[in-house]
Amino acid sequence: MNSSEYPKITVVTPSFNQGRFLETCIRSVLEQEYPHVEYIIIDGGSTDNSVSIIKKYASRLAYWVSEPDAGQSEAINKGWSHATGDLVAWLNADDFYLPGAFQAVAAAYRQHPDASFYFGDGFRVDESGKPTRSFFPEGTHFFNREALLFGLNYIMQQATFINRRILASIGGLNPKLHYGMDTDLWIRLSAVAPPVPVPAKLAAIREYPDTKTGRGAFERVEELRSIAESHTGMAMTPGVLLYFLDTLHRYAQAHPNVYTMEYLAAIRQFWRATGKLLRNMGARPDGFPDPGALKERRHKTWLHRLFPQK
Repeated sequence: MNSSEYPKITVVTPSFNQGRFLETCIRSVLEQEYPHVEYIIIDGGSTDNSVSIIKKYASRLAYWVSEPDAGQSEAINKGWSHATGDLVAWLNADDFYLPGAFQAVAAAYRQHPDASFYFGDGFRVDESGKPTRSFFPEGTHFFNREALLFGLNYIMQQATFINRRILASIGGLNPKLHYGMDTDLWIRLSAVAPPVPVPAKLAAIREYPDTKTGRGAFERVEELRSIAESHTGMAMTPGVLLYFLDTLHRYAQAHPNVYTMEYLAAIRQFWRATGKLLRNMGARPDGFPDPGALKERRHKTWLHRLFPQK
């Protein structure tokens, strides 16, 4: 594939006081051996060393700004408004790409240019950047829209690249969302055209207690519930209920003077029972797509058509 055949890739990094991670993130974008990269950084007015780090790489950026904003979704949309790539993505300042990521995505785009987005695998890493495990469990890296709607968000955002033409047709991220904007985006994009899995590890998600996801707690649960209701009409889906139970369990563990061990056990029992419901959506109890469950459901549907219940 010669240089002219490579799709242009635009990456936006939203950041606020993430100076300790930011340079690793930036270098993971700029050190990709890829000919057509457009990199944009939207800083929310950081007071740490972030701006000095950004200025160090300013000559290699298509655009950057450091000013207050209304949150991550607005920052990403602001960055995307300057994007000219065929593919666009966002990479949070505490995450990073793996070598060869852009090449793998470009190959998928060339094979499936009308897909809504392209999602790869990657690693979960600790605060220092050391891998702890793969993101997708073996055999689960494929797309099932029903599992996304009624279950849990199993798409690795850090390893996802979006067809900018289709993104433009749906209007980008919902700026009112602060925790589940990616879930909402995958649902809206996949309603226009199916996404395509990329069979490669593309990125790393850094997991540590101080992440926004980790701090969201019940506020995040409610936002995910409202997103699911807006797309399914159900006030409470099995996936949101699972996330609520997981959040409740963590909260109860932190308050043992109020919540007893017996109560914790009851939450876990309820979680297991709720997790089994995801099989009806073709997913495992942890939310990842399950080919066995899909095959079983299709078989039951086929039998029902042959022998409808009276």
